Amino acid sequence: MTFHDHVRASFEALTLDGTSTYRFILIDREDGFDGHWHYHPEYELKWVREGVGQRMVGDHVESFRKDDLVLVGSNLPHCWRTAPEFIGSSQASLLQFPPDCLGTNPETKKIRDLLDQSRLGLRFDLSSKGNKERLEEAFDQMETAKQGSWSSYTYWIKLLGLLTEIPSQVLASQGYNLKEPVDDRLARVIDFVFEKVETQIDPGLFNESSHLVSMTPAAFSRFFKRYTGRTFSRFVNEAKIARACRCLVESEETILTISLECGFGSLSHFNRIFMEYKGCSPGRWRTQFKAV
Repeated sequence: MTFHDHVRASFEALTLDGTSTYRFILIDREDGFDGHWHYHPEYELKWVREGVGQRMVGDHVESFRKDDLVLVGSNLPHCWRTAPEFIGSSQASLLQFPPDCLGTNPETKKIRDLLDQSRLGLRFDLSSKGNKERLEEAFDQMETAKQGSWSSYTYWIKLLGLLTEIPSQVLASQGYNLKEPVDDRLARVIDFVFEKVETQIDPGLFNESSHLVSMTPAAFSRFFKRYTGRTFSRFVNEAKIARACRCLVESEETILTISLECGFGSLSHFNRIFMEYKGCSPGRWRTQFKAV
């Protein structure tokens, strides 16, 4: 963790050993992904092999599950947090590599264009069985190759090339400001809200959050809006909707039960907020997702 004089930034310093262009890591955690919101100059490709929970990339909050594949751009804040109800080990394959590592060769232009798009985060669609099988093969090759060898380098290029052929969706909004440093106080608030959303929504969550970072409510409101581009209440709603989406897919509970468990108070309020954020009713969203 690096701290600046006035703004404490949740900066994660990643180091390569000098023998390889990239770092390949297998994550296997019984206690789950920790959900700490951070950033680093290196690009990060994360493929969740097992686990469910919530993911935040830039200003985009969404639930994740097995086969979640996301490319995070340079210095783009992000976090994955495993849901407390998930039983088992959270597993992921992680690939990190520095900016400007591909040079200016014409052969890598498509890959460089993809990396440019990832400045706002990209989620890749693995619903196609063929794409998933090709991706799994590419990751398996990287896992078995000796890091720093010529074969490992070619497998890395092959994997990045494969990503250019898989449909993807931009995550963070176009207006997301990457120039503002990530304040560690904001990271603490985001961790706190995610934890609360997974247990019981407290009506006093705004005041608790402002107290957590030793700010008056008015100052905290301005602070949160400055760094995230939206109000605190909107962020909480996004986190609650992300959890609700996960419950709609992972459980057979009624929509009324899910609305109450996720802190919406009433079914009508849940339906209205869900429609605002997802563009359809919870019931229709559940049907469409399970059909896919």
